Amino acid sequence: MTQPTSKKQKVAHPKKTWIINAAGNASAGKWRHPEDRSSELGYSIDAWIEYAKIAERGKLNAIFAADHLALFDNYEGPNNYQLPAKEGFAIARIDPFSLVSALATHTKNIGFGITASTVSEHPYHFARRLATADNLSKGRVGWNIVSSYLSGVGRQLLNGELPDLDERYVKTTEYLDVVYDLLLSSWRDGSFVNDPKRGVYVEPDGIREINHTGKYFNVPGPANFHYTPQRFPLIIQAGSSSKGIEFAAENAEVVFLNSHDPNIIAKSVANVKKLAKEKYGRDPNHLKFLVPANVILGKTNEEAIEKLKLYEKYTNEDAQQASFSSVTGIDLSKFELDDVVTTDKRSNAMRSATDSLLNKGQKLHTKREILKTYNQYGLFGKAFVGTAKEVADQLEQWVNDYDIDGFNFGFGAVFPQFLEDIVDLLIPELQERG
Repeated sequence: MTQPTSKKQKVAHPKKTWIINAAGNASAGKWRHPEDRSSELGYSIDAWIEYAKIAERGKLNAIFAADHLALFDNYEGPNNYQLPAKEGFAIARIDPFSLVSALATHTKNIGFGITASTVSEHPYHFARRLATADNLSKGRVGWNIVSSYLSGVGRQLLNGELPDLDERYVKTTEYLDVVYDLLLSSWRDGSFVNDPKRGVYVEPDGIREINHTGKYFNVPGPANFHYTPQRFPLIIQAGSSSKGIEFAAENAEVVFLNSHDPNIIAKSVANVKKLAKEKYGRDPNHLKFLVPANVILGKTNEEAIEKLKLYEKYTNEDAQQASFSSVTGIDLSKFELDDVVTTDKRSNAMRSATDSLLNKGQKLHTKREILKTYNQYGLFGKAFVGTAKEVADQLEQWVNDYDIDGFNFGFGAVFPQFLEDIVDLLIPELQERG
């Protein structure tokens, strides 16, 4: 099971300082696990405080808060949320912005990657919330920019249908321009003076209008909120479609590659770096690339395998079908087990995940094969199983071979077990390796 890194690989690649985040839980069935408390993350601030404290104890970089604005409801759909609700997939969700001020008071260093969509909220209002989160956390916020992909978002928030991907990126580009201007150009550095002797609270000439006029938004400005410690939060982008690659190459500092396939990951990294350098004049080394991953750890290989077997016990095939259908927009209920699942039945959904899961450009998969490999052990992302040494070997090989910079751990894992294992077993092993 273990794939050790060769001596040649270790010599050929200089050590990177990895980025390691803990990601929110979204998997079905794990709430049945006797040690799982991830359902509390849908409503309990105490659970989130515990989550943040464990992550900070392990010196992780950030908590990556995934989010969706609607229920998963594409399986036997549209608008059929019964199965995901029954199985507990991506439900319930808590507004990640509401977490930041609370978690910031219980931690000192860990960052917060907040997922927020550009399709449903006015950019002026959003910029105000983003600046508030960055100020209250003393500069520890990143914005994971998404344009939404669930069809339910269109029904719930947009009075009908979700626009197609290309148009969502047009809107997202303009949206980001507005937020850039409000946070970077609306207030000049040092304009907040609070000077009783001169009788000046804010320098009037330090505040300026942005006068944005565009296809979707007319925002004169100025902003009514204080500039932030970072001036602009860390920009995170998830998506490997052609539009997503373009957007990441121009704007992103961290790129989250939503793929299980290492070959697709490596290709996406190369494409984004090339475009960033050649079209936008950016140093490609300034872009960092993360992938979703899960680790099932034990002090011995046998202990890890026993944990894996327990994971498998709570993996639910119906829930996996509902998950796949919502993430990709391909309703698996329309296919028999040995039918080839083709992209001509895909809807307006997450193209990078779809291409990866269907192994685009290579052998097409049947429904049976997809259910065997998708959400391995009920998880999202690649699963690494074994002792800390064995898992570290595998992770190190991925970093070296596919030019990534780190991992988002924990999509659908058992909480708090997965996080405590990472902090107590894996992190010391990685630190020992430098």
